[in-house]
Formats: sequence, C-alpha cells, structure tokens
Amino acid sequence: MVTSALSDITVIECSTFVTGPYAAALLADLGARVIKIESPPDGDPYRYFAPDPFFSPNFAHLNRNKESLVLDLKSEKGKEICVGLIKKADVFVENFRPGTAERLGLGYEALRAINRGLVYCSITAFGKSGPYADKPGFDTLGQAMGGLLSVLTDLDEPKVMGIALSDYTTGLSAGYGILGALLARQKTGQGSKVETSLLQATLSSIGETAAGYLRTGQIPDRLARVKNAHAFAFLAKDKLPLVVHCSVPEKFWNAFLKAVNRTDLAEDQRFKTRDSRRKNYAALEKELAGTFATRTRASG
Repeated sequence: MVTSALSDITVIECSTFVTGPYAAALLADLGARVIKIESPPDGDPYRYFAPDPFFSPNFAHLNRNKESLVLDLKSEKGKEICVGLIKKADVFVENFRPGTAERLGLGYEALRAINRGLVYCSITAFGKSGPYADKPGFDTLGQAMGGLLSVLTDLDEPKVMGIALSDYTTGLSAGYGILGALLARQKTGQGSKVETSLLQATLSSIGETAAGYLRTGQIPDRLARVKNAHAFAFLAKDKLPLVVHCSVPEKFWNAFLKAVNRTDLAEDQRFKTRDSRRKNYAALEKELAGTFATRTRASG
C-alpha cells in the first residue's frame, strides 16, 4: 500500500460506529491526516461495543491512525472550532441522520460556502430521499433491505451474519467516492458532494445477483452463486472444516477430481457437464461429503 499517497490531505470526520469511521480510516491508511470529532461526554458509542470499556477493539480498528478531538457541536464554541478546521480541510465525512448536519450548521451548502475545494461525504442508512430517508438504520437492516441476507442465509431458518458486511461495504464505497472526488478536484479545482447509504452500497455489492434476476426472472437464493461456482464446504474426518471452489473452467474441476481420487465422478452422467453438476448439486455435494468424511483435512 502507498501509505503516503494522501499525505497532503486533511480529513475532518464527524461520524460514529462503522461506516464513516471506516471510510476515514481507509484515507488515513493512505497517509491522510484524519481529525475525528467526538461529542462529549462519552464520544463515539463504538468505544463501548465490547469487551473493553471506553476503547473497544472494534473502535480501535476503525479509528486507527487518527487524531481525536472532543467538541460539543451543539454549542457555539464547539461549532466555531469545527468550522475553523473544516475551512482548511480537504475532506469532511459525516454519517448523521438526514437533516442533522444542516441543523448543526454543517450541511453541504454551508460548508461549501466557506471552502470551495471541500469534498463533502455524507453517509446515511437509506439515502436522502424516499419513504425511509429520515429513518436511522444499522448494518443488519442494510443487509436485509439491500437483499444481501437473502443470498447468505436460509430464508426458512434466517440468521444474522457474524460480520458487518453492509457497514464495511458502505464505508468502502464512501472511501472510493472520496478518492474519485479528490481526483476530480485536481482537474477542476472544485470540491463536490459524495453520497452513499447502507441500502445503496449493499445493493451495489449484489449487482451480479440482481443482473441474474433481471436476465432470467428467477429469484436467487443462497445457493444460486454456489451452484454456478461449484463451491462446497465440508467437514473432514477430524471435524475440521474445508472448502472447495472450482469456478467455471473445466480444467479446474478435472484437476480437483484427480487430486481427491474421484475421477469416477467425471463419468457419472449426473456430473458430466457443468450444467448437469449445477442441476444435481445436492447429489454431488453428498458424494463429495462422503469422500472428505474419510480423510483428515491435512490429507485432503
């Protein structure tokens, strides 16, 4: 990674939890100076996520390489200091609910008036328009409403995922947009507004799934991509998990069969072609599960 790429960039971050902090952390990783504004008395609620009070590992990870400044943005003095920092900054990141930044005097138009080169990044749960615009939302809602959970869990026995996929996807999307806006500023001399949301970023992350639905009319489930990718997960004899992913090229499938001494499956009519393997995925999975159940993971 080029850790000095943004060494001349200053970022003011007024965000909490994951989306905004992750976007700003990515910029800090590239050398930007990031000043994180936290509200008194407790600061970012993610400090207390788990298991350590005040400085959780989650918070530490998402706020690496940053400076932290406590300001009461509802006070005139706090707002004055924050605006003074933004006047000289290159990037402003916020993930307030829609309307909050404007009420605090930190909306796009207000800040653009004092800093024409500012890249203003606004992150919300569901976007700035539509019936859910003024509603708050966390990662799991983004995964569900964005369709991601529908292809990650069995809808007959739904479960929440163990990682904040929508949060991180949104933060990554925001960071990507900020970099694009900074590049555009080099050409125009003008800053711009970057917007994303949990819903938008999550929908973007399953774009190929949506494209498949638009092409075929079939609603995808958690096995749709798995079947196409010839991907499997098994337990070995020693009860350790292992995964297989053969993808599209036939040579990978044939090499896999040879590696596990199951070349007989290449002659089985149910599994002779990629399409037949997809249609008979459950039967193929059962065959391979039986094979791996007789071997330790190390033996393959």
